[in-house]
Amino acid sequence: MEKEGTGEIAADSRQGPGLRIRFISKIVVLSTIIIVFALQNAHSWECEVTLDGPNVVKVGQTITLSASGTPDGGSYSWSATPNLIPSGATAQLTGYKPESSEYIWVTVKYTSPSGRKCSAVKGIWVCICYVKITGPTEVKVGDPPITLTAEGDPSGGSYEWSDTPGLVPNGSEAQFTGQSPGDFTIEVTYKTPEGETCYDTHAIIVLGECSVSISGPSVVGVGNSIELSASGSPTGGTFIWTPESGLVPGTSFATFFGEDPGAVIIEVAYTPPDSEKPCYDTHNVTVFGVESITGPSCVNSGTILTREDFTIVTDPTGFDDQVIVSPLSFSTLSQSEGVTVTAYSGTGAASDEATTTIIVVNSNVKNEKAISFEIPNYVKKPLELIGLGDKADISVKENFKDFKECCDFGIATSVGGSLNANLSVEAGPFTIIGIPMPPKAKKWVAADLLNVALSGGGNVGIDGSYESCGDRTGWAGGGDLTAEVELGGEVTAQVPQAIILKGEIKGSTSITEKLSTDLTDLKITTNWGGLTGLVRGKIKIFRKEITFEVKKTYFEQDNLLPIMLPLPNLD
Repeated sequence: MEKEGTGEIAADSRQGPGLRIRFISKIVVLSTIIIVFALQNAHSWECEVTLDGPNVVKVGQTITLSASGTPDGGSYSWSATPNLIPSGATAQLTGYKPESSEYIWVTVKYTSPSGRKCSAVKGIWVCICYVKITGPTEVKVGDPPITLTAEGDPSGGSYEWSDTPGLVPNGSEAQFTGQSPGDFTIEVTYKTPEGETCYDTHAIIVLGECSVSISGPSVVGVGNSIELSASGSPTGGTFIWTPESGLVPGTSFATFFGEDPGAVIIEVAYTPPDSEKPCYDTHNVTVFGVESITGPSCVNSGTILTREDFTIVTDPTGFDDQVIVSPLSFSTLSQSEGVTVTAYSGTGAASDEATTTIIVVNSNVKNEKAISFEIPNYVKKPLELIGLGDKADISVKENFKDFKECCDFGIATSVGGSLNANLSVEAGPFTIIGIPMPPKAKKWVAADLLNVALSGGGNVGIDGSYESCGDRTGWAGGGDLTAEVELGGEVTAQVPQAIILKGEIKGSTSITEKLSTDLTDLKITTNWGGLTGLVRGKIKIFRKEITFEVKKTYFEQDNLLPIMLPLPNLD
């Protein structure tokens, strides 16, 4: 049906088996379902109805409309539309031409079990013109013409065929001769006696006298294979593949094995049935091989790489995205382990390949490393002055381990650990030569033997590390090593006539050796507190009392100059 306007739209419908209708008009014909829900109360969710069925009906054609209401169990009533025969939830509509519209409007009302009411409306476009082309859909170049027949409804109208090469129209029929291979669409316009216009199209494939084509991959790796297939027209002919190194021909199929890098041209000849003249097609295939692969020199255990982490060179160049790389996941339980990575051109048994080696590093695996270092015992020196130099000893224990690291420049060894300096002191008491008494008391009392008690100690931790990726050694830590000296003893009578009313011997000091790190050096600062023995007493000889006091300095207080000792280089 033709509508005045500027647009075009086509629609097909069927009236009975095998009947197809195509409509093309100059304006946009909206054959959409228009459904209006008229709710009878505010509670729409208690009643809802839908109306379904064809969107187009031909004059005289009968279609079925179906309504569906919820909740279930309600009743339906239909509008008094002409040619509409209701039957519960369905109705039969026979197409007719409305007086003032191109649509037949149908309304269905639904009453729910609770008495709620709702409705739906549907507009159905009325078709009054159609045309259909029948005839063959395939023809070969050079074959006799084929006949196409158009049938319009209502009858008695006129036909106009499209201007297609090889098409000769004659009223409702047309003769078509295939002039060149290809796909063609033939159109007919039918105008009814009342002036309505409709259209139909018919597709025809024109086959050439002989055509053949090869399809399949165009790239293959050395040692791999691809499958090629050939198709010929007209069908039913024979295929002959031109011999080529690596080509294993079949009938319309062939297998090609890549042997040497380079370009290969594969050709097939096709001879149609009832013909002695073949036609040909060629297919270009590039065979590539893997020249080399380079990648990271090392990775940490647990690393997952991608193919883009490697540089791959192929022959010919430019096919690196076709290369398979394996493995891409790297782990080891050892401190380090070499893994071979292979780049290959495919999955074939004889696939071309190149390899590179990556060192996988597990920095959690560490080995003992010996570090020799001695710390001078400046606590011992003053004790030697009172004969106890062997009673305080400094020992050093090293606990270092080395491990592998993956740096930008490759694999390297790092070191980490600590030095522990310990001062051990024997407690005593020990006896040393005492203090000479003054003349007024010397013949009566003695204090020439003193008891010395030692205490103290200390445990100094110094951490050291070498970072191979940064190429630097670092030291940190320190502490104090301290010995405490305590003098004591007794004042004893020399003769029976002497009575010691009071006597005491005392003296104490501390000796400290302080350790600290200064970049790569160990700084030693020592303080001797100085040790002086003191004897005080009061004696009674007969009826005379003598008071005395005497001191003896065993070593002076001294702060030794700091000493810098280079710490070991751990690399």
